[in-house]
Amino acid sequence: MGSLSVGKYGILTMATEEKEVRQPRVVAIAIDNSEYAEKAFDWYLEKIRRDDDVIVLIHIPESYDFSLASPGVMRQLLDELEKSVKALEDKFADKVKAVGIDGKFRTGAGKPGEAIIKIAKEENATMIITGTRGLGKIRRTVLGSVSDYVIHHSPVPVLVCRM
Repeated sequence: MGSLSVGKYGILTMATEEKEVRQPRVVAIAIDNSEYAEKAFDWYLEKIRRDDDVIVLIHIPESYDFSLASPGVMRQLLDELEKSVKALEDKFADKVKAVGIDGKFRTGAGKPGEAIIKIAKEENATMIITGTRGLGKIRRTVLGSVSDYVIHHSPVPVLVCRM
């Protein structure tokens, strides 16, 4: 059993012999081939990373409309996409290994914002980190913003790094 004592500000506290057990955070980080994603990842590592964090790197590759593509063109595009995803995975895997934290790489398909939220939920993420291109209001309205979608639909806190 623990002992009662009066702590700072006159608050009663109970000291126990059990250590506080802290669950590791699952941090979902949305990545792509942009400098914005890399800067967001680096910011996480430098500013808020904890040694017991588990990270889930989420990449949603660009989707193509193959309806008018010949089988040869379709195969070529798929091969290029596969190489691009593999290169991105290797690049970030090296960064993760360099700092010695646990992590995994997940890809998804569909609209990027929706897919990021879906994977973050599947992985029980405790937060999502994403970069942003810093589009103006008009361009963001026309083009859409992945970070804007994630902010408004995430069930967990979202950190958007704007550099």
